[in-house]
Formats: sequence, C-alpha cells, structure tokens
Amino acid sequence: MKIYEYQAKQIFADNEIEIPVGKVALSVEEAVRISAELDYKVALKAQVHVGGRGKAGGIKFASNKTEVEELAVELFNKKIKGEIVERLLVEAQQEIKEELYLGLTLNRTKKTDTLIFSRSGGMDIEEVAAENPDQIVTIDIDPVLGLQGFHLTPIAKILNFDKNLLNKLIPIVKKLYFVYKNYDCLLVEINPLAILEDGRIKALDGKLEMDDNARYRQEKLLDMWDEKKEDQLELIGRQEGFVVIKLNGDVAIISNGAGLAISTLDSLQRHGKTAANILDLSGGATAEKVKRAVKVVLKDSDVKAILFNIFGGITRCEEIAQGVSESLNEVPASIPIVCRMQGTNRDQGIEILKCAGLNAATDLEEVVENVVKAIQGGEVG
Repeated sequence: MKIYEYQAKQIFADNEIEIPVGKVALSVEEAVRISAELDYKVALKAQVHVGGRGKAGGIKFASNKTEVEELAVELFNKKIKGEIVERLLVEAQQEIKEELYLGLTLNRTKKTDTLIFSRSGGMDIEEVAAENPDQIVTIDIDPVLGLQGFHLTPIAKILNFDKNLLNKLIPIVKKLYFVYKNYDCLLVEINPLAILEDGRIKALDGKLEMDDNARYRQEKLLDMWDEKKEDQLELIGRQEGFVVIKLNGDVAIISNGAGLAISTLDSLQRHGKTAANILDLSGGATAEKVKRAVKVVLKDSDVKAILFNIFGGITRCEEIAQGVSESLNEVPASIPIVCRMQGTNRDQGIEILKCAGLNAATDLEEVVENVVKAIQGGEVG
C-alpha cells in the first residue's frame, strides 16, 4: 500500500526528520494561497503514486504569482503515466548544496532489510548503480539484530569520514530505520536527502510503501490511503478476499499458491504470451470460492483466456473442478478456460472438467500450449 509524498514526509517530520515548509493544495486557488504564504518562491509537486514524476514534468518551480497560477493549472490538467493529478504539494524552494539518496527496502532473496545510501541523489537509484557504482552502498541488516553501529561504517567511508556531516546524517539514518520498522514498510525512501547551503539536511522527497499484511495494525496509514489510486482489479480482488496482481498480458492465471503462479507465468513467457493478471486462491479453496475468483478475473477487459494451475493438497481438485464447471455460464464463449491439475483427487477433477466440455491435463507445458492455441483460434489437443 502506497501513500503520497506529502503524507510520507509528515511521518518523517513526526519522527524528527526535517522537511521543507509546505502544504497540500487541492485546487489552483489553494496553490496560489499557499504560495503567497511562502512569498511565491515555491516548488509545485504533483502528488501521484507512480515513479518518474520529475522526468514526466510533474515538478515545477515558480517565483511569482503569475507563474504559480499558470503552472498549477498545467499540473492539475496533467496525467503522469496515466494517473490524473488531483493534489499538489506546494513547498518553499531550498538552497541545495548536495543531494544524497537514502532508502530502506526488504530483500526477499537474502531475507534481510537492506539500507541503501548514495552521494548521487535526485535520480533513480537504478541509474546510480549503473552509472556511478562507486557512489552507492548497500548494507544488509538482520531484521532480528536490527540496525547497529557497524552497519554505518560503509556510509562513513563513502563520506570520507567527514565528522561534521556524519554527526548530522547518522541520526537521520537511525530515524528512517525506525520509520521503516515501525510502519511495517516494504520500502521507505528519501530522494533527494539534501544538504542545504546553510548546512542543514532535509528530506526533499519521500516515498513510503507498507506491507499490505500489516493493515490491521497500521490505522494511521490506512487513514492516509487513497483507495481510488489503487488498481481497480487488485482492489476488487482484495474486497473478495484474494491477492490479485494486474499485469499487461491477456491470460488470467488462477492458482493455489504464488509459486505455481510464477511457474505458470514463466511457462507462458516461454511460449510468447504474458499474463493479464494473477489470482491466488490460497489453500483449501471451495467451489464457491472458485466461482468468485472467476468473476474477479473477468473484470479485467484484457483477459482472452483463463488458465487454472492447481496442485491439490488441502485443496481438493474435484472441488476446484466443480467451481470451474459451475462458472461456465458466467464466462463468455470467446474466453476459453484451460486447466492443469495435480494432487488430491486429480482424476476426479479432470473427469468433472471433461464432462463440462473443458480441456484439462496434468502437465503444465501441455496446458500452456493449449491456452496459446485457444487464443490464436487453433484446435486444442
């Protein structure tokens, strides 16, 4: 779950990380009024949940009332990567001496929290890693041990052990780590973290993404959440009790496990196709749950076929098959359904599907080939 920049920065400020003076505006008139309080020397920053805002023209600088009005009108009539701008953060401009990058994220592969720091702030961290690898450090932190003093040594080294700068920066690193842990973040980022001409350090931008599994204990973030900005298919799925991921292909994958979904996605890609979405049934799915899942994926207008990949354990294949069979009257004839089943009561499940006129098999590659043929209008084996 993502929140807007101004909300992330408010959390930073609540935890004593300094931010620029500013307020959010919901209209051009509000932007002008806030700018007047700041002598019109302001940054107007579109509030969106997508990345690359600066490169897309979502940040403008003004120095008088006329410029504020013109730029605010421009931004409020702008779409950034398909997202409509409905809010502007109006902030006092800052005298910047140097821009740094500071972020924390979850490393699923290493099962660690990872602290990322760079002296090349203000640009995508991926670009920094590619163009200036000597200007970036990554520090893996055991989530049980937590942030320790020795973790900060690489940062001190890249800053040439500048004691004055380290005395200002290290407390910010510790405070941001507290935010990352306390708010159940998957990502928290300050880019740029600016060293100003007067020597102060401020967070000029902020990004915070919370783990959805922590919703029950993060009421403050839930109050900040703008539900309208969520992908509507993913939102519908969540309301129905499913984890749904929207992608850019044309095959809906329904599986009972993330691993099965990823292996199906990989197989599709080997055959030149990509998924429109992925829906996880999780364990112990019933026929009724399967019917709800089919209705969810059909909300996606990109879907041209539905592919089930089921491995029966506590989930029984015949229960899945019954749900698929009962869903057929909800599925347009133009959208084929192909099923792969293994595990508990596999043969019964395949028989139910065949009686319903559906193709079913036990081999994933065969099923993927069949769904590709069906989309292309060929005969399914």
